[in-house]
Amino acid sequence: MTPGGDMAGRWRELHGSVHWEGLLEPLDVGLRRRLIAYGEMIMATYEAFIGEGRSPNAGMCRYRRADLFRRVDVSHPGWYATTRYVYATASAEVRGKVLLRPLCRRGRARECNWMGYVAVATDEGAAALGRRDIVVAWRGTQRALEWVADLKLALASAAGILGPEGADGSDPSVHRGYLSLYTSADEGSNLSKQSARMQVCVNSASSFLSCSPVRLILVCSKTATSTLCFIVVRIH
Repeated sequence: MTPGGDMAGRWRELHGSVHWEGLLEPLDVGLRRRLIAYGEMIMATYEAFIGEGRSPNAGMCRYRRADLFRRVDVSHPGWYATTRYVYATASAEVRGKVLLRPLCRRGRARECNWMGYVAVATDEGAAALGRRDIVVAWRGTQRALEWVADLKLALASAAGILGPEGADGSDPSVHRGYLSLYTSADEGSNLSKQSARMQVCVNSASSFLSCSPVRLILVCSKTATSTLCFIVVRIH
């Protein structure tokens, strides 16, 4: 049996094509493996984040893109290749509440932080999984200051990115600090000249084109402190 077991032939079922009927009680072994694997990819954003304010690289990633999955705790480091690191800045009114700034005034992360990455399944990973994933992993709340900010910052309209109305006709709202991190850009920064949203969109679009022709399925998985969105790409 391959490391992925029977996941390659069951990927549609494991990703909810029949609403996980018969897979939850008891939890299917293949589904459990996929949940753990994607959970490890979320945790990689926490393991790699430099949270020590005394470091001149506070707020950045500990590892190079090429080394990320070999340096963090994931079960199959060869299944994915990181294609882009995602950096976020924020508006002046919330920047001090949601960004970690190094104590050193010359630190790299004075105006932005490393928030996550985009990764694409390698040939090895695609063979084991039955399709080619494009994974977008976003680091969630990690520091005590961020938890305080979560509690204090008000909601803001997300109509600009989600559309003018929610399912019930109401104006969609999201956490103001998150919206600012997701959509803000800094023309004077080499890392966040584009917003985090645009960094992800541009890199994902490039990956789509390189995998053409494809069949796309969008799935979103959320934990209490982080969100992992992954786009399943099946090559015909």
